Amino acid sequence: MDIGKYIGELLYQHDAVALPGLGTFVSAYQPAEIDQVRGELHPPGKGAGFNPNLVQDDGLLVKFLQNRHHVSFEAAQRQVKQYVEEVQAALERQEMVDFPELGRLYQDYEKNLQFLPDGTNFSLEAYGLPMVEAYPARRARTSQATSTTAPASTASTQPTNYALIGAIAVGVAVILVAGYFLLFNEVPQDEEALLPVPTSRVNVSPSDQKANTDSTVESNEGTASEQESETAVSGEQEREPAGDEEAGWDNEEPTPAPGQKRLVIIIGAFGSQENVSRLVDDIYDAGYEPYTEKSGSLTRVGVQKAYRQPAELERVLNDVRNRFNSDAQLIKK
Repeated sequence: MDIGKYIGELLYQHDAVALPGLGTFVSAYQPAEIDQVRGELHPPGKGAGFNPNLVQDDGLLVKFLQNRHHVSFEAAQRQVKQYVEEVQAALERQEMVDFPELGRLYQDYEKNLQFLPDGTNFSLEAYGLPMVEAYPARRARTSQATSTTAPASTASTQPTNYALIGAIAVGVAVILVAGYFLLFNEVPQDEEALLPVPTSRVNVSPSDQKANTDSTVESNEGTASEQESETAVSGEQEREPAGDEEAGWDNEEPTPAPGQKRLVIIIGAFGSQENVSRLVDDIYDAGYEPYTEKSGSLTRVGVQKAYRQPAELERVLNDVRNRFNSDAQLIKK
């Protein structure tokens, strides 16, 4: 009795089939999705999954064995129990249990059951719909857009130059006028004694007057230094080298959309930064998003991707192993 094959047959008619004491295979609706890496449009359907928390017997397998092989209820129940014990023993030996047209079940290092579906469509309404190739359209940049940006940047700098020249001219004029009055309009001592005392100096101690004078000088010096610093900053901005964003490095992990999960597949670990950069470029060229993580003196490099369905996880893992390293490991889901 190929009980593993019978589970796949039952999922075409039922939403769940239980293996008593082990878990339940379930089928859930999957909307149409686009694989932007491979350029594929997959039709909607029903994909298989595994829930280890549903361990109660629903009686579907026992009833199916009774009708298919014409055996008693007790004999069919013993066959199901024996099959479950064989699956549990294989999982304890860290082996993968294959269910035909359904997927593979294995136990991770934390003793949790993990299921990798084969991608079979269990929806009778959408059964047989083919996959369609789909690639995004690319738009060519027009030369007109680049030609209009250059005059705008040149025109924006002209008002700044005119304002600076005007400020210098006013400053020179003020200095000349002040020098003229100081040199050619000297006031006699007798007349100077008759000049009224400014109100700002009445009832003010000499120390306060000196403090006001120092603050005025510091204010003038601060204004001049601010102008010089603004000029220096504008010059540094013109000479500022390209940053990480222009070099193609993206250090932020994208936030997944609602309902999405993220997977990380480690390809290898390197002590040389040159090897890390070379592998990151290869990952970009393959259409994936690179992932790097510091681990002691080594840097682990891999692939990170958002996904919605478990079937997508296995496709990406197989593709990464074929492209880069057959020993690539899935560490995060």
